[in-house]
Amino acid sequence: MPKATRANDSATPKKRSRKAKPENGNGTQVVEPVTTSPELALGSQSSPVIEEKIRMRAYELYLQRGGTGGSPEQDWLQAKIEICGEQPIA
Repeated sequence: MPKATRANDSATPKKRSRKAKPENGNGTQVVEPVTTSPELALGSQSSPVIEEKIRMRAYELYLQRGGTGGSPEQDWLQAKIEICGEQPIA
């Protein structure tokens, strides 16, 4: 028995869109970091001494809350502000 045509079936098949291919072919993009001072660039290239001070201060903030609640990221950012004396770039 032939299949009945549904009301939303159309005579032409649906077209599929393709994603644009990246320029370099593998989907990666090189992005240069933007920093204004060495103190603000405290990512993986930071001084181990400064990073350890930030880590210790963030832990102190955690302990001041009684070790409950809060956010480790917020503690780290607050400690970074206190240690470096400036607002960090996100």
